[in-house]
Amino acid sequence: MVYDIPVKGDRVKPQQITALHLFCALAFIGSGAIIYVYNFRITYWGLALLLFGILLASVTIVRNKAVVKGTLNLYLRIAELIVSLSLVALSASEMWKFPLGIFSVLSAALVFSVIWERNTGHQLYLRVSESGITLPATFRRRSLPWRDVAQLVLRYGVISIDCYDNKLYQMETMGSAPVSVAELEQFCETQITIAKASRTDNDW
Repeated sequence: MVYDIPVKGDRVKPQQITALHLFCALAFIGSGAIIYVYNFRITYWGLALLLFGILLASVTIVRNKAVVKGTLNLYLRIAELIVSLSLVALSASEMWKFPLGIFSVLSAALVFSVIWERNTGHQLYLRVSESGITLPATFRRRSLPWRDVAQLVLRYGVISIDCYDNKLYQMETMGSAPVSVAELEQFCETQITIAKASRTDNDW
C-alpha cells in the first residue's frame, strides 16, 4: 500500500533565488570596479561588468516578484552564467588564482541553480508506504524508516510525525486529505508495530 499525500511548501524558496542573484550582482560589481580602476588594458570591460552588476541588482530588487516567479529568472541565470564563465576564462588566462576560485564556484552554483529551479511550482508530496515514510524535498532528511517512527497523526489538515529521537516533522496538506484519515493512521500504526520487532535495546 502506498499513500501519496500532497502537502504545502515550495521546493525552491523565493529568498534563495533572490539571494543568489544579489550575490552575483555584488561579485560582478566588485570585480568590475577593480578591473576598471586597476587594469588599464581592459578598462572598459571592467566598466561594462560594473554596470551589468548594478543593473542585475536593480532588476532583482525592483522586479523581485517577476524574477522569482517568471521566466525572467531563467534569462538572468543564463546571463549570469555566461558572465561568470567569461571571468573564469579571463582569470585562468591571467593567472588570477583568487578570482579563478571564486568564479569557478559561482559558475558551479549557477549551473546547479538552473537545474534545481526548474522544479519551482511543482507539487510536493509525502509518501507513506510499507518501506517507510518519504518526506518532501524541503526537508533535510528525506526518508524515515518505520523503526524510527513513534506515531503519525493527521488532524485539521496538518500531518505530524513523531519520532523516537524526539524529532517532530509537521506539514500542511493541500485541501482535503485524498485518503481516509482513519485508514492512513491505522496503516501507520500497523507498520510501526511490525517495525518494533527490529529495534534493539540501544534504540530506545
